[in-house]
Amino acid sequence: MSLNILIAEDNQFTATQYDRILRKYGHHVVITRDGSECLEKYRKEIKRTEFDSLDESPFDVVVLDQSMPKKSGSEVAEKILEVNPKQKIIFASAYALTGSDNTKQLKKKVDFLQKPFSLRAFVQKIEGERS
Repeated sequence: MSLNILIAEDNQFTATQYDRILRKYGHHVVITRDGSECLEKYRKEIKRTEFDSLDESPFDVVVLDQSMPKKSGSEVAEKILEVNPKQKIIFASAYALTGSDNTKQLKKKVDFLQKPFSLRAFVQKIEGERS
């Protein structure tokens, strides 16, 4: 089964690796370069899909890097979960989520993949996220 995956990753090499491996497994991938672009893309897609079904998420999985320009991964995750509390989110990051009470709540709602990880582990984590 093909998944629709939104990825926010500011490192071009890493983004290309993600894109290649996921497409190889037959998934549809949308890459964004920073937190703001990711949110913009998500909001645009949710508007497009809200007429189809209120239960539908525009993406099966959203993959976020924690440390990105413009908006951090946790800022993006909080905004996405505000509009769609059921959205599956994976942090693929070398940086742990730390900080506020909001962050503690966020940790309960998202999955985490600590960098460095193998591309095989990456695919397994994403494919394991199917609902």
